[in-house]
Amino acid sequence: MKKLVILGTGLALAALAACNDGKHYGKPFQGFPKAEIAALVDKPAEHYRKDLRIEGVITRQCPATGCWFFVADGAGKEVKVEMGDTVPKLPPRKGKTAIVEGKLIPYGDRVEFIGVAVEFKP
Repeated sequence: MKKLVILGTGLALAALAACNDGKHYGKPFQGFPKAEIAALVDKPAEHYRKDLRIEGVITRQCPATGCWFFVADGAGKEVKVEMGDTVPKLPPRKGKTAIVEGKLIPYGDRVEFIGVAVEFKP
């Protein structure tokens, strides 16, 4: 009986790994409307708590678990993305492009984008 349990657990883990191709993490994308990073930075109050999709290059990332990172547009504007509540551990992807769905929230004197889904491009 123990062999069956171990085999069943191994198959379940293999199936879970096959579902995650290593590029998409969190919930499936919902098709949220795209927002420009510059718009979030320049006029954040207009975007608070709305379902949005952003895309940018990762400039910095949590060195311990990868759970937060900053994404920047081509004009040098950047926003912090927090994924820790949805995906507590992400692979290092500094320099890669990230597409993230979530919501912008005020956080002290700055803003944070709380992500629920992320996909990394090569």
